[in-house]
Amino acid sequence: MTTKNMWERTAELARQHDQGSGTWLKLANDGDKAVVVFLGEPYPREVCFVDGRYVPFDEELRAKGYKPSLRVALNVALYDTKEVKVLEQGIVFFKQLLQIRSKRSLDEWAFEVERHGAAKDPKTTYSILPEHKLTPEEQAEFQALPLHDLEKLYSGGEDLGSYDRRAEAAVDPRTAQSIVQSLKALPREAVDRFCAKFGVARIRDLPASQVDRALAFVDALEAEFGAKKDDDAIDPFA
Repeated sequence: MTTKNMWERTAELARQHDQGSGTWLKLANDGDKAVVVFLGEPYPREVCFVDGRYVPFDEELRAKGYKPSLRVALNVALYDTKEVKVLEQGIVFFKQLLQIRSKRSLDEWAFEVERHGAAKDPKTTYSILPEHKLTPEEQAEFQALPLHDLEKLYSGGEDLGSYDRRAEAAVDPRTAQSIVQSLKALPREAVDRFCAKFGVARIRDLPASQVDRALAFVDALEAEFGAKKDDDAIDPFA
């Protein structure tokens, strides 16, 4: 495999593993894309964008002059990993999905969703294109996946109200140091896989909500690679 192809493959794996670090499917930048299978029923909400985040629209906000907009949450499964995420979009995206649904069964296809527009660009649009025709076996596997309870998820208020919520708290220093020490004993490849899976450049940036998954993944890496350290690699913890 050429160096260029390895870079491209690694970049694609990093994008895939980055999606494994939370509940929400995040397409934050121009050109970001994911191949997904739409699952379950949509969950609509009337909201307003207040103080940098979406909040439920109510009479108090109406009295203050705010106008509601529609946000729709959907359960989607990543095609490659079958991990179920929540995709939140507006009315334009949902109308586009309805048009597609009128022509082909959403249960039978995996679709590529791609963002067209920079972060925070109000003119951002999304394309939804059929990518893979699912076999009957694949359809059964995807339909059997457990879904997020969207109503319960969104009733959590500030902490779970939207993927636009404020950043999660980071891992505590002691746990971060423990993970660092474990990863230092492994080859650089293992460290890179850890960072790619959880979408972080530094261990201390790991979200606290991901600690249990991170510790389990470290155990899996230790079992795979053993405790041999790659002494020739550049130390990412220096």
